[in-house]
Amino acid sequence: MTAIRARDALVVVDGDEVPGITIYGLAGRGRRQAAAFPRQVWIGEPGVDAFLLRGDAWEILSWDVPIIVWPTGEYFTAAVRDSLAARIGAGCSVAWVGAEGLPFCDPPELFNPTCMSGGVLAWMTAGGQFECALDPDRPLSPASDRLLSSLRQYAQGLADVT
Repeated sequence: MTAIRARDALVVVDGDEVPGITIYGLAGRGRRQAAAFPRQVWIGEPGVDAFLLRGDAWEILSWDVPIIVWPTGEYFTAAVRDSLAARIGAGCSVAWVGAEGLPFCDPPELFNPTCMSGGVLAWMTAGGQFECALDPDRPLSPASDRLLSSLRQYAQGLADVT
């Protein structure tokens, strides 16, 4: 049995489910700045839907990115890096890639491996650390549970606060 490629598994909701990814960013409540999605780094310059979740001490901002034509190789990695960097540049302490149907939990369970195992496909921290194991032509390779635990630390305690 052949594993399904990421491009065939990842979707966002744009009226209907369409191929795509979600770019998330975690910021302290009131610490984020406006950020424009870097449309020019994606083929076809897709329009995105933006969402905001918030608690007393935190905000999670997200962009649902519909992808009609998937970039590949270094172009895909660069598009992901630039998109995550836009979230970091807007005041987020950590940014990551997920998609509809992948595990996601609000704080205080954010990045808790018990809740979010398999839910982070690429990530970046405000300190400049970046990893993107996501390849549209390969099966999903999410961040390990050990890495999720590390991302909780990069979240500067915001992941622990409701």
